[in-house]
Amino acid sequence: MKFEMSALNCSVGDLAITVFCKLPENTGNIVRVKSAVGYRRWGADEMPLYTWEVEIATEHGWLAYEYSPGYLETQKCGPVPDKYLRRITPPRGFLLEEFSDSEELQIDFYEREPLTAR
Repeated sequence: MKFEMSALNCSVGDLAITVFCKLPENTGNIVRVKSAVGYRRWGADEMPLYTWEVEIATEHGWLAYEYSPGYLETQKCGPVPDKYLRRITPPRGFLLEEFSDSEELQIDFYEREPLTAR
């Protein structure tokens, strides 16, 4: 079987948002791309799509899967085709290394210098 290779939307380690999902429950989820699954059939009407194993990156989010008509199963981790993911990029001028899950923001943007008596 021959597949057309195009530029991927994501790579391993990226934060991404789910877009244009067939199940509306999945649209807008923030996920972390864990690993590559490879090409996989995704629905009866589509050609195999490049797929990632992702994990929900928010506390209250879920991935919904419809394995049989009318029956939804929810999971915190699962496969998602690259077609339905868009990388979340940091603001311009910041390096990706500056956004680490283990580091807390150390800057107080509202800190003011104390007033001195004149």
